[in-house]
Amino acid sequence: MRGYIKINRGLLSHPSLTKKDRSLCEIGAFIWLLLEASFVDRKYRIQNIEIDLKRGQLCCSLSYMAQAFNWDKSKVQRYLQRLKSNNTITSNSPNDTSADIPNIITICHYDDYQDMPNDTSNDRKHNKRLINDNNYNDEFNELWVQLRAKKGSKKKARDKYLKIRDKVKRGELIEKYNKLCDETKDFTYIPHFITWLNGERYLDEDKQETIKKISIDQHFRETHRWVVPKGFCFIGNSWNEVEYTNGKEKLTFNIRTGEKIQ
Repeated sequence: MRGYIKINRGLLSHPSLTKKDRSLCEIGAFIWLLLEASFVDRKYRIQNIEIDLKRGQLCCSLSYMAQAFNWDKSKVQRYLQRLKSNNTITSNSPNDTSADIPNIITICHYDDYQDMPNDTSNDRKHNKRLINDNNYNDEFNELWVQLRAKKGSKKKARDKYLKIRDKVKRGELIEKYNKLCDETKDFTYIPHFITWLNGERYLDEDKQETIKKISIDQHFRETHRWVVPKGFCFIGNSWNEVEYTNGKEKLTFNIRTGEKIQ
């Protein structure tokens, strides 16, 4: 079979294809790579570092792809290695960047999968994300595709994200919103992403109060101060009594009232 069809990048976030816990097949994973690859040369920002991407290139970490494919990282690594062995992709480290910046993946023979951008400077219709004056649309789309629930207006959510992107990490937004989705049993009650952003729910802290555990001895001494004489040590208790001794004498008290029992 020869020839090709246009595939809109919006396919990645289509509501019919974004069910919870969906895993991509290997063909789907390769289509994902094609959709994520740059259509033309461009600047790409990751971890506040600007990288030059050529046509047919993308820059994604293994963990990011593992989340998008719903695979484990080792499976992603084996898959990419097989693509390399078949001369389908190559990968290399970006120039003058730190070790934690992901490799640049290049789709070999990218022109076989995608047409050339004719009259790019005139009609510029081939890539709506690139004609936008805001350079962060790609960044938001990468966030959106990882959300467990894609509810509400994507455009409004994107506009809100662009206003707060310097105040909060993208990974934290994804992690916290997805955690809310996982903890909400009924999909109906999951808030729209834009509603969640407007309410600054990403600032909520998951606090778990630590209950201080104290012994029977500590509890009795704090509740009934000055009852236990100095030099007496705790030796045991029953459900309503507590006993102390100084090695010579043994004293027994009522736990509730603190009264000495003869």
